[in-house]
Amino acid sequence: MLASIATVLLAHALGQAPTSTLAAPAPFPYCGMELQLKSWKGDYLNRSDAAIPITAAATGAAGNKWSAECTTDGKVKLKSPKGDYLNRTELAQGATVATAATGTGTVWTPVFTTAGKLVLRSSKGDSLHRPDSAPAVTSWSTGIGNEWTVELAACGKKVVLRSSKMDGLHRPDSAPAVTTWGTGIGNTWTLECAADGKFLFKSWKGDYLNRTDAAQAITAAATGATGNAWTPEFASGKVKLKSVKGDYLNRTDAAQGVNAAATGTGTVWSLEMLPNQ
Repeated sequence: MLASIATVLLAHALGQAPTSTLAAPAPFPYCGMELQLKSWKGDYLNRSDAAIPITAAATGAAGNKWSAECTTDGKVKLKSPKGDYLNRTELAQGATVATAATGTGTVWTPVFTTAGKLVLRSSKGDSLHRPDSAPAVTSWSTGIGNEWTVELAACGKKVVLRSSKMDGLHRPDSAPAVTTWGTGIGNTWTLECAADGKFLFKSWKGDYLNRTDAAQAITAAATGATGNAWTPEFASGKVKLKSVKGDYLNRTDAAQGVNAAATGTGTVWSLEMLPNQ
């Protein structure tokens, strides 16, 4: 799902100072979402079937997806497709991270770097690390291998945008328009993630959620239209979608109402990935 990325050079291995710094801890924005963590080597944090279950694997590999479960203190647990959790063992620093059903080692502190990447600090104070070696994942105190790019697993999948009124963003079977509705095929959108981190939402009719210049600010438009791209802003497991005009997709108080607005509770949406689609 997403961002790109950074540079802190392997201080221990190369003897060079890091080139990015860590920002103050903040609430993890992706609570309840399926994620992929992309390493500086271009592969992904992976839960394998091997004896050492945590490794790095290529794009699309089974085991690349993790569910983010947030704790009340801003920390996070990453649940694998097997139902267990990414775990920092009691072994020495640098030992391979393993999975576990429970325990203090399954809780991680997420910290975003000033370059926009994620560092996961373990219960031991070191961080999840992708070394410059054969696919492996360890823990280490510093270095570029500690930095991961968060991608939403929903990219390329069908999703529902659930409004503050609990109905879904809806593309009706009519002239290009966007409303909200309780259910139906019109509530289903394909999330396309652009290289610059922006989102595009393709409707079941083949057109895209669009911010126009018209009074009816939200509509559906053809591929490539200005206004199709939206900048996601995540917080507490929900998302605001910022348009090319700088305002946000908004659920109004009117029946089935959608427009663009600068602020308000209606600008906050839940992004729900549909299973097996």
